[in-house]
Amino acid sequence: MSIGSNMALPGLSGYDFSAIVDMMVNNYSLPLNQMEQKKGILETKKNAWRDINTRLSALENTLDKLRQSTTWSATSSSSSNTEILNVTSIPGTVKGSYSIKVLEVAVAQTAASSTVDVEESSSSTVIAEGSFRIAIGDKVEDINVEDGASLDSIAESINNAKVGVNASVIKVDGGYRLALLSTDTGTENAATFSDIDGNVLESLGVLSTGVLNVTQEANDASIEINGISQITSSSNTITSAIPGMTLNLSKEAPDTTVVVKVSADYTDAQKAVQAFVDQYNSAMTFVENKLDYDKDTKIKGDLFGDPILQGIQSRLRSMVSGAMNNPTGPFNILADIGITTSADNFGKSAKLEFDTSKFNEALAENPDSVANLLGASSGGVSPVTESTEEQAAQGLANILKEYVRPMVMYQGTLDKTNNNYEKQLDDLKTEMESFTDRIAQYAERTRLRFTALETQLAGLSSQSEWLNGQITAMNSFNQDTK
Repeated sequence: MSIGSNMALPGLSGYDFSAIVDMMVNNYSLPLNQMEQKKGILETKKNAWRDINTRLSALENTLDKLRQSTTWSATSSSSSNTEILNVTSIPGTVKGSYSIKVLEVAVAQTAASSTVDVEESSSSTVIAEGSFRIAIGDKVEDINVEDGASLDSIAESINNAKVGVNASVIKVDGGYRLALLSTDTGTENAATFSDIDGNVLESLGVLSTGVLNVTQEANDASIEINGISQITSSSNTITSAIPGMTLNLSKEAPDTTVVVKVSADYTDAQKAVQAFVDQYNSAMTFVENKLDYDKDTKIKGDLFGDPILQGIQSRLRSMVSGAMNNPTGPFNILADIGITTSADNFGKSAKLEFDTSKFNEALAENPDSVANLLGASSGGVSPVTESTEEQAAQGLANILKEYVRPMVMYQGTLDKTNNNYEKQLDDLKTEMESFTDRIAQYAERTRLRFTALETQLAGLSSQSEWLNGQITAMNSFNQDTK
């Protein structure tokens, strides 16, 4: 960094003292240049550690998915006849084959009025003022009707009550009918209707001497599973028959057997392993670049030779290549399930390779051992998640998380490293500000000294010119007197 005096001297003596002052100030400022370089180095290292923290945090996040038992207990299900029923399953659903018959589907109750002779559904009727009650289970609502109320207004009042009945007005020969459909299917959701003031429902024909004009009876769904009958539901979506499985009934087919199969689905598990491998490779490649030294260009990585980062790199390498302390056999190292160290750069590469074919073979052989090896509970076995005096952590995700978490957590190792660089930078900035003030003071003192020298030299120059003039005059006088 070059800092000049920025103060021109008068130049009375004929000497260029301004350039001399600038040179002296720049020379005095050399330590500031060194501070600027040190500041740049510190910022580069701080940013490198910040990026390492980011990558290791992302690596830790991939471990959580590996540790979840649901990642390894996912299932897929299929129906041999989707026109009759569809099926879905959740992790943990008992795998197997089920023979299902849909004996009846659930139906919602529908009641209707008789035909009302009006030109439009919004036209006034001859209905007298009154009120009626709708009840479904514990839900009860009273509907008030004005004199001459239209069918549209009555339907709107019913719908606004939100009691569990949807009302609509349907055009038919000779006029319109009011249709009253239960919102939900099943007998328990069938509605009851009664006049409580006047005879609105009787006038409409919804009731006839107190009997509801039902056009469609409410009905519960009924199915048979593996020969077991009397399985009923008020809904066509049945979740209670087989734990973890949802049956969606579409139509009755009592003489047709639908085969439903539930099998293991390791798609999410494979994605979780791939995500871990990708993030591990990303982190280790970044670390390798920061520690690298290019012999050809002589360029060093931002953290070349850093012993802490070298230790992290070495520890992670040894962890993924060592035994995982698997509580169940036969798998005990990652290579057993297709996760191996790359042979690139004569085996010195820190990257991992994922052989999905070998992974799927291991799952077919012993899925519980694979899950336990990677740190998840499966097959009734729960790997140790944190080391104790008696027992070390078990499974890849638990072993790595125990190492990585203290580094990336708030106020963890890398957070403290970042704070250390922040403190060094703050101290250096304070030192630079102080030294900048000293440079300005030095520049001012130097300028004043050379200004004084300039004045003295200018005075001497003036005296020299006067003396030379006197000598010249005397010489001329002597010549004239000869």
